[in-house]
Amino acid sequence: MSKTLKEYEELLGEHGFESIHQSHLINLNELKSYIKKDGGFVIMSDGSQLPVSQRKKERLQDLINRL
Repeated sequence: MSKTLKEYEELLGEHGFESIHQSHLINLNELKSYIKKDGGFVIMSDGSQLPVSQRKKERLQDLINRL
């Protein structure tokens, strides 16, 4: 049986993973940059760009400030 993204977030949260969108769970260790303009998105170490939901922006910024 497959797990939901929420279940993976709960399992992996203590290992540096964070939900940034209802469709995206990222490894914060692979986060290269966070761009706040144009709705907000992250750039990962492999160059991929992923959107950050409006609801998740403040938490993501707090986490980045702690790194």
